[in-house]
Amino acid sequence: MNSTRALSVARAISVAMLCALAAGPMPEAGAADVSSVQSELDEAAADYSRLETQLGETVDRKARVEAELAEAQDIIAERGNQIQVRAGHIYKSGGVSTFFSNMLLSEDPATFFRRMYFIEVLGRSDRKLVDSLRVMQSRSDELLEDLDQTIARQRELVERQREKRRELAAKLEGARGAARVSKIRSFPAFSIPIDGSNAFADTWGAPRSGGRRHQGTDVMASCGAPVVAVADGVITRLHSGGNGGIMAYLRAGNGDVFFYAHLRSYAPGISTGSRVSAGQKIGENGNTGNARGGPCHVHFEWHPGGGRPRNPYPLLAAAR
Repeated sequence: MNSTRALSVARAISVAMLCALAAGPMPEAGAADVSSVQSELDEAAADYSRLETQLGETVDRKARVEAELAEAQDIIAERGNQIQVRAGHIYKSGGVSTFFSNMLLSEDPATFFRRMYFIEVLGRSDRKLVDSLRVMQSRSDELLEDLDQTIARQRELVERQREKRRELAAKLEGARGAARVSKIRSFPAFSIPIDGSNAFADTWGAPRSGGRRHQGTDVMASCGAPVVAVADGVITRLHSGGNGGIMAYLRAGNGDVFFYAHLRSYAPGISTGSRVSAGQKIGENGNTGNARGGPCHVHFEWHPGGGRPRNPYPLLAAAR
Protein backbone atom coordinates (compact mmCIF):
# COMPACT_ATOMS: atom_id res chain seq x y z
CA MET A 1 0.00 0.00 0.00
CA ASN A 2 1.51 3.36 -1.03
CA SER A 3 1.61 6.35 1.29
CA THR A 4 -1.21 8.24 -0.50
CA ARG A 5 -3.59 5.31 -0.19
CA ALA A 6 -2.60 4.73 3.43
CA LEU A 7 -3.30 8.38 4.19
CA SER A 8 -6.74 8.10 2.57
CA VAL A 9 -7.58 5.01 4.59
CA ALA A 10 -6.43 6.73 7.79
CA ARG A 11 -8.59 9.75 7.00
CA ALA A 12 -11.59 7.51 6.35
CA ILE A 13 -11.08 5.74 9.66
CA SER A 14 -10.77 9.09 11.45
CA VAL A 15 -13.99 10.35 9.87
CA ALA A 16 -15.79 7.15 10.88
CA MET A 17 -14.54 7.48 14.43
CA LEU A 18 -15.65 11.12 14.61
CA CYS A 19 -19.08 10.16 13.31
CA ALA A 20 -19.37 7.43 15.93
CA LEU A 21 -18.39 9.89 18.65
CA ALA A 22 -20.86 12.47 17.38
CA ALA A 23 -23.62 9.86 17.51
CA GLY A 24 -23.09 9.56 21.26
CA PRO A 25 -22.25 6.59 23.49
CA MET A 26 -23.75 3.19 22.75
CA PRO A 27 -26.27 1.91 25.29
CA GLU A 28 -24.00 -0.94 26.33
CA ALA A 29 -21.13 1.45 27.06
CA GLY A 30 -23.41 3.74 29.05
CA ALA A 31 -24.70 0.83 31.11
CA ALA A 32 -21.15 -0.37 31.68
CA ASP A 33 -20.11 3.08 32.88
CA VAL A 34 -23.02 3.22 35.32
CA SER A 35 -22.21 -0.28 36.59
CA SER A 36 -18.52 0.60 37.00
CA VAL A 37 -19.19 3.81 38.92
CA GLN A 38 -21.88 2.08 40.99
CA SER A 39 -19.32 -0.57 41.96
CA GLU A 40 -16.86 2.17 42.96
CA LEU A 41 -19.56 3.87 45.01
CA ASP A 42 -20.56 0.62 46.72
CA GLU A 43 -16.91 -0.06 47.57
CA ALA A 44 -16.49 3.50 48.89
CA ALA A 45 -19.65 3.07 51.00
CA ALA A 46 -18.25 -0.16 52.46
CA ASP A 47 -14.94 1.56 53.25
CA TYR A 48 -16.79 4.47 54.82
CA SER A 49 -18.82 2.09 57.00
CA ARG A 50 -15.62 0.29 58.07
CA LEU A 51 -13.89 3.56 58.97
CA GLU A 52 -16.94 4.79 60.87
CA THR A 53 -16.96 1.52 62.83
CA GLN A 54 -13.25 1.85 63.65
CA LEU A 55 -13.77 5.44 64.76
CA GLY A 56 -16.68 4.43 66.96
CA GLU A 57 -14.63 1.64 68.54
CA THR A 58 -11.77 4.06 69.28
CA VAL A 59 -14.13 6.61 70.81
CA ASP A 60 -15.68 3.87 72.96
CA ARG A 61 -12.21 2.71 74.05
CA LYS A 62 -11.30 6.26 75.05
CA ALA A 63 -14.50 6.49 77.09
CA ARG A 64 -13.62 3.24 78.89
CA VAL A 65 -10.09 4.48 79.68
CA GLU A 66 -11.49 7.77 80.97
CA ALA A 67 -13.96 5.86 83.17
CA GLU A 68 -11.17 3.64 84.55
CA LEU A 69 -8.99 6.70 85.17
CA ALA A 70 -11.81 8.48 86.98
CA GLU A 71 -12.35 5.38 89.13
CA ALA A 72 -8.62 5.24 90.00
CA GLN A 73 -8.65 8.90 90.91
CA ASP A 74 -11.65 8.31 93.18
CA ILE A 75 -9.81 5.45 94.93
CA ILE A 76 -6.70 7.60 95.39
CA ALA A 77 -8.85 10.37 96.86
CA GLU A 78 -10.67 7.90 99.13
CA ARG A 79 -7.41 6.38 100.42
CA GLY A 80 -6.02 9.86 100.96
CA ASN A 81 -9.07 10.72 103.04
CA GLN A 82 -8.64 7.56 105.09
CA ILE A 83 -4.98 8.39 105.77
CA GLN A 84 -5.99 11.90 106.80
CA VAL A 85 -8.62 10.51 109.17
CA ARG A 86 -6.06 8.20 110.82
CA ALA A 87 -3.57 11.06 111.05
CA GLY A 88 -6.28 13.16 112.67
CA HIS A 89 -6.88 10.53 115.31
CA ILE A 90 -3.16 10.38 116.09
CA TYR A 91 -2.95 14.17 116.28
CA LYS A 92 -5.94 14.38 118.62
CA SER A 93 -4.35 11.83 120.91
CA GLY A 94 -1.35 14.13 121.46
CA GLY A 95 0.94 13.36 118.56
CA VAL A 96 2.75 10.28 117.34
CA SER A 97 4.89 9.76 120.46
CA THR A 98 1.90 10.11 122.79
CA PHE A 99 -0.19 7.84 120.55
CA PHE A 100 2.36 5.04 120.65
CA SER A 101 3.12 5.62 124.35
CA ASN A 102 -0.54 5.33 125.27
CA MET A 103 -0.90 2.24 123.12
CA LEU A 104 2.20 0.71 124.73
CA LEU A 105 1.08 1.50 128.28
CA SER A 106 -2.54 0.47 127.81
CA GLU A 107 -1.93 -2.86 126.15
CA ASP A 108 0.15 -5.91 126.83
CA PRO A 109 3.26 -6.21 124.63
CA ALA A 110 1.72 -8.87 122.34
CA THR A 111 -1.29 -6.68 121.55
CA PHE A 112 0.98 -3.70 121.03
CA PHE A 113 3.14 -5.51 118.48
CA ARG A 114 0.09 -6.89 116.70
CA ARG A 115 -1.29 -3.37 116.34
CA MET A 116 2.06 -2.03 115.25
CA TYR A 117 2.27 -4.75 112.62
CA PHE A 118 -1.27 -3.97 111.48
CA ILE A 119 -0.47 -0.25 111.17
CA GLU A 120 2.68 -1.03 109.21
CA VAL A 121 0.87 -3.42 106.86
CA LEU A 122 -1.97 -0.95 106.41
CA GLY A 123 0.45 1.87 105.63
CA ARG A 124 2.43 -0.30 103.24
CA SER A 125 -0.80 -1.38 101.53
CA ASP A 126 -1.92 2.25 101.20
CA ARG A 127 1.41 3.27 99.69
CA LYS A 128 1.45 0.32 97.31
CA LEU A 129 -2.10 0.92 96.12
CA VAL A 130 -1.63 4.66 95.72
CA ASP A 131 1.66 4.14 93.89
CA SER A 132 0.12 1.59 91.51
CA LEU A 133 -2.88 3.83 90.89
CA ARG A 134 -0.60 6.79 90.13
CA VAL A 135 1.34 4.63 87.66
CA MET A 136 -1.96 3.65 86.10
CA GLN A 137 -2.99 7.31 85.94
CA SER A 138 0.25 8.22 84.19
CA ARG A 139 -0.14 5.41 81.68
CA SER A 140 -3.80 6.28 81.16
CA ASP A 141 -2.87 9.89 80.42
CA GLU A 142 -0.39 8.68 77.78
CA LEU A 143 -2.96 6.26 76.34
CA LEU A 144 -5.60 8.99 76.18
CA GLU A 145 -3.19 11.24 74.31
CA ASP A 146 -2.51 8.43 71.82
CA LEU A 147 -6.25 7.77 71.48
CA ASP A 148 -6.93 11.45 70.83
CA GLN A 149 -4.37 11.40 68.03
CA THR A 150 -5.86 8.18 66.62
CA ILE A 151 -9.37 9.64 66.73
CA ALA A 152 -8.18 12.77 64.90
CA ARG A 153 -6.59 10.62 62.16
CA GLN A 154 -9.65 8.39 61.87
CA ARG A 155 -11.98 11.37 61.63
CA GLU A 156 -9.83 12.78 58.86
CA LEU A 157 -10.04 9.44 57.01
CA VAL A 158 -13.81 9.33 57.51
CA GLU A 159 -14.17 12.86 56.12
CA ARG A 160 -12.00 12.00 53.12
CA GLN A 161 -14.11 8.91 52.46
CA ARG A 162 -17.29 10.95 52.86
CA GLU A 163 -15.98 13.40 50.25
CA LYS A 164 -15.07 10.50 47.97
CA ARG A 165 -18.62 9.19 48.29
CA ARG A 166 -20.01 12.60 47.34
CA GLU A 167 -17.74 12.78 44.30
CA LEU A 168 -18.66 9.25 43.20
CA ALA A 169 -22.37 9.97 43.71
CA ALA A 170 -22.06 13.00 41.42
CA LYS A 171 -20.07 10.91 38.94
CA LEU A 172 -22.74 8.21 39.06
CA GLU A 173 -25.48 10.75 38.38
CA GLY A 174 -23.49 11.96 35.37
CA ALA A 175 -23.03 8.40 34.15
CA ARG A 176 -26.73 7.72 34.58
CA GLY A 177 -27.52 10.87 32.63
CA ALA A 178 -25.26 9.71 29.83
CA ALA A 179 -26.88 6.28 29.97
CA ARG A 180 -30.34 7.87 29.76
CA VAL A 181 -29.35 9.83 26.69
CA SER A 182 -27.82 6.63 25.31
CA LYS A 183 -31.06 4.79 26.07
CA ILE A 184 -33.05 7.33 24.08
CA ARG A 185 -30.58 7.13 21.23
CA SER A 186 -31.12 3.36 21.16
CA PHE A 187 -34.55 4.12 19.67
CA PRO A 188 -34.63 5.29 16.04
CA ALA A 189 -36.76 8.14 17.41
CA PHE A 190 -38.24 9.11 20.76
CA SER A 191 -41.03 11.54 21.60
CA ILE A 192 -42.71 13.02 24.65
CA PRO A 193 -46.07 11.17 25.03
CA ILE A 194 -48.10 14.35 24.46
CA ASP A 195 -47.50 16.47 21.39
CA GLY A 196 -47.47 20.21 21.96
CA SER A 197 -47.38 22.20 25.19
CA ASN A 198 -47.06 19.94 28.22
CA ALA A 199 -45.50 19.80 31.67
CA PHE A 200 -44.31 17.06 33.99
CA ALA A 201 -42.37 16.60 37.20
CA ASP A 202 -40.61 13.75 38.96
CA THR A 203 -43.31 12.24 41.21
CA TRP A 204 -41.96 8.70 41.25
CA GLY A 205 -42.86 6.99 44.52
CA ALA A 206 -45.25 9.72 45.65
CA PRO A 207 -48.13 8.44 47.86
CA ARG A 208 -51.41 7.59 46.20
CA SER A 209 -54.81 6.45 47.49
CA GLY A 210 -55.07 3.01 49.04
CA GLY A 211 -51.47 3.06 50.22
CA ARG A 212 -50.15 2.88 46.66
CA ARG A 213 -47.03 4.59 45.33
CA HIS A 214 -46.83 6.47 42.06
CA GLN A 215 -45.04 4.34 39.49
CA GLY A 216 -44.95 6.70 36.55
CA THR A 217 -44.85 10.32 35.40
CA ASP A 218 -47.99 12.42 34.93
CA VAL A 219 -47.65 14.46 31.75
CA MET A 220 -50.04 17.41 32.03
CA ALA A 221 -51.58 19.07 28.97
CA SER A 222 -54.88 20.49 27.77
CA CYS A 223 -57.80 18.11 27.41
CA GLY A 224 -57.90 16.60 23.93
CA ALA A 225 -54.20 17.24 23.23
CA PRO A 226 -52.69 14.60 20.92
CA VAL A 227 -51.25 11.62 22.76
CA VAL A 228 -48.49 10.08 20.63
CA ALA A 229 -46.30 7.00 20.48
CA VAL A 230 -42.99 7.70 22.20
CA ALA A 231 -41.12 5.23 19.98
CA ASP A 232 -41.57 3.02 16.96
CA GLY A 233 -43.39 -0.15 17.94
CA VAL A 234 -46.64 -2.07 18.21
CA ILE A 235 -49.79 -1.38 20.22
CA THR A 236 -50.06 -4.62 22.17
CA ARG A 237 -53.15 -3.87 24.24
CA LEU A 238 -56.03 -1.41 24.51
CA HIS A 239 -58.21 -1.53 27.61
CA SER A 240 -60.87 0.59 29.30
CA GLY A 241 -61.99 0.49 32.93
CA GLY A 242 -60.69 0.62 36.46
CA ASN A 243 -58.31 3.22 37.84
CA GLY A 244 -56.55 3.71 34.52
CA GLY A 245 -59.66 4.55 32.53
CA ILE A 246 -58.85 4.38 28.83
CA MET A 247 -55.40 2.78 28.53
CA ALA A 248 -52.89 1.76 25.88
CA TYR A 249 -49.74 -0.39 25.87
CA LEU A 250 -46.95 0.17 23.37
CA ARG A 251 -44.07 -2.28 22.92
CA ALA A 252 -41.05 -0.60 21.34
CA GLY A 253 -38.65 -2.32 18.97
CA ASN A 254 -36.11 -2.92 21.75
CA GLY A 255 -38.67 -4.74 23.93
CA ASP A 256 -39.46 -1.89 26.33
CA VAL A 257 -43.15 -1.45 27.14
CA PHE A 258 -44.78 1.96 27.62
CA PHE A 259 -48.13 2.29 29.39
CA TYR A 260 -50.56 5.19 28.91
CA ALA A 261 -53.56 5.81 31.21
CA HIS A 262 -56.49 8.29 31.56
CA LEU A 263 -56.86 8.87 27.80
CA ARG A 264 -60.07 10.50 26.57
CA SER A 265 -60.22 8.37 23.45
CA TYR A 266 -58.16 6.41 20.92
CA ALA A 267 -57.14 7.87 17.59
CA PRO A 268 -58.99 6.56 14.52
CA GLY A 269 -57.39 3.43 13.13
CA ILE A 270 -55.58 2.54 16.35
CA SER A 271 -56.27 -1.01 17.54
CA THR A 272 -54.47 -3.91 19.16
CA GLY A 273 -51.65 -4.93 16.84
CA SER A 274 -51.35 -1.52 15.16
CA ARG A 275 -47.78 -0.68 14.18
CA VAL A 276 -46.97 2.93 15.00
CA SER A 277 -44.06 5.34 14.59
CA ALA A 278 -42.61 7.71 17.17
CA GLY A 279 -44.72 10.87 17.25
CA GLN A 280 -47.76 9.21 15.66
CA LYS A 281 -51.07 10.05 17.32
CA ILE A 282 -52.61 7.14 19.22
CA GLY A 283 -55.22 8.97 21.29
CA GLU A 284 -56.34 12.14 23.05
CA ASN A 285 -55.44 13.48 26.48
CA GLY A 286 -58.13 13.06 29.13
CA ASN A 287 -58.96 12.35 32.77
CA THR A 288 -60.74 9.00 32.69
CA GLY A 289 -60.59 6.39 35.44
CA ASN A 290 -59.71 7.58 38.92
CA ALA A 291 -58.53 10.89 37.41
CA ARG A 292 -62.12 11.83 36.58
CA GLY A 293 -62.91 15.37 37.64
CA GLY A 294 -59.24 16.31 37.87
CA PRO A 295 -56.87 17.92 35.37
CA CYS A 296 -56.32 16.14 32.08
CA HIS A 297 -53.05 14.24 31.90
CA VAL A 298 -51.44 11.01 30.77
CA HIS A 299 -50.13 8.70 33.46
CA PHE A 300 -47.04 7.35 31.67
CA GLU A 301 -45.08 4.27 32.73
CA TRP A 302 -41.86 2.74 31.43
CA HIS A 303 -41.23 -1.02 31.74
CA PRO A 304 -37.73 -1.83 30.41
CA GLY A 305 -37.83 -5.18 28.65
CA GLY A 306 -41.47 -5.51 29.63
CA GLY A 307 -40.53 -6.05 33.28
CA ARG A 308 -41.10 -4.03 36.43
CA PRO A 309 -41.67 -0.28 36.05
CA ARG A 310 -38.78 2.16 36.25
CA ASN A 311 -38.94 5.89 36.83
CA PRO A 312 -39.63 7.36 33.36
CA TYR A 313 -38.94 10.96 34.37
CA PRO A 314 -35.20 10.94 33.52
CA LEU A 315 -36.04 9.38 30.15
CA LEU A 316 -38.62 12.07 29.41
CA ALA A 317 -36.45 14.89 30.74
CA ALA A 318 -33.58 13.81 28.48
CA ALA A 319 -35.96 13.86 25.51
CA ARG A 320 -36.88 17.50 26.00
